[in-house]
Amino acid sequence: MAKGSSLSRSINAFYVEWSAINHYLSSYECEKNGIPYAGFGDPRVQKLWKGLSGQEKREIMKRLGAKNETELQNYFT
Repeated sequence: MAKGSSLSRSINAFYVEWSAINHYLSSYECEKNGIPYAGFGDPRVQKLWKGLSGQEKREIMKRLGAKNETELQNYFT
């Protein structure tokens, strides 16, 4: 149980940190307010992604229905 909880915390931290990069705004809100949106391909987001374990990456891709990182990039673009 603790391992699953730790996995969820790491995944949530990834999303929270990514959101912070975007000033807690969605891509739509960024566009509407003239703020550049940091998508999955942004180097800062990639740094966060690379900090995740393989299991965490697989879990995110599973949740989003992506088979690989390329599909994941398309999902977030």
